[in-house]
Amino acid sequence: MAKVLMVADGMWNGGAERQLALLASSLPAPWSASVVSMQDGPYRPVLEGLGIGVDVVPRRFRFDITPAFRMWRAAARISPDIVHSWGWMSTLAMVPFCRARGIPLVAGTIRRGDLPPRRAWGYRLGMALSDTVVANSRAGLEAFGIPEGARGHVVYNGFDCARLAGAVRAGDAATTNGFVAVMAARMADGKDWAVLLDAARRLAAEAAGWTVIALGDGPDRAGLVHQAADLIASGTMQFPDPGLEVVPALMTADVGVLLSDPRSHAEGCSNAIMEYMACGLPVVCTDSGGNPELVEDGVTGFLVPPRDADALVSALRSLRKDPGRAADMGREGRLRLEPRFSVATMVDAYVRIYGSVMDRHGRTHL
Repeated sequence: MAKVLMVADGMWNGGAERQLALLASSLPAPWSASVVSMQDGPYRPVLEGLGIGVDVVPRRFRFDITPAFRMWRAAARISPDIVHSWGWMSTLAMVPFCRARGIPLVAGTIRRGDLPPRRAWGYRLGMALSDTVVANSRAGLEAFGIPEGARGHVVYNGFDCARLAGAVRAGDAATTNGFVAVMAARMADGKDWAVLLDAARRLAAEAAGWTVIALGDGPDRAGLVHQAADLIASGTMQFPDPGLEVVPALMTADVGVLLSDPRSHAEGCSNAIMEYMACGLPVVCTDSGGNPELVEDGVTGFLVPPRDADALVSALRSLRKDPGRAADMGREGRLRLEPRFSVATMVDAYVRIYGSVMDRHGRTHL
């Protein structure tokens, strides 16, 4: 048995947490996973429901360092063969433990396509002190200046097709009078909701039948609902509760949208885009970060310039006018998703990295 300890900054409802749960529950024998997190959240019961042990060592205040000591105690009890970190704080916290015990540390903290505007020093230091660095996009690895090779790796996120079980498309622009665009994203700094609202107003003004679904949660949700009051009142925009599973809502849409504000964020390997592709939706997304690694412009969707409402309106308008092309893009996206971004492909890549790092440390894993 080879034990992998996955350490995280939190168990929030986010893409990294979904991927952590997917990887931890999909590792093949002889690998087994345990999780230690510095904050609780909705993904703790998800992991526990999958049979994964979770220890939560919460911070009591902003500069509380005691979670690191409690994380070490939990790690000592688990006695891992390798540690895989998912956040910059948890990476730094585990460096002394791993160094003292000769345990390999895999830093999986690069989950965006640019340098973070804050705490880049924490990311860089954690990666410098780790044995191997994994990013979920080439854009992310390049942004941190880490060459792909012996120490730097790209492992794309995986999509669990079991999530589609029982999901049925509600219809498309070819069979209905309306057209539904959905953006599934965190309502926080970095996602360009302002451009989406601008485009929704323009489209609603020029023709009937447009519906824009804003699917997400976060600190900016209340403010966005207030800004979109006129769109909500006219029935153009909806803000449903996202929950932990977005697939049913995506199945009601004709196109998936993901907009990022380059002033503060670029996507890595976006879970939302993979979800759109899995549901057979054409994708319209910002041309930045790792998005071009997922979306081929004009084939599986459209890449639009950052902060460009005109380009977004044009792309959405063209998809509504040509439902046949929209359907072709959606089918092509689904076909490309399955071999390249499958759970099996992701798990196999991580297992090879774990094995390689453990071999370099003289640790048996088979």
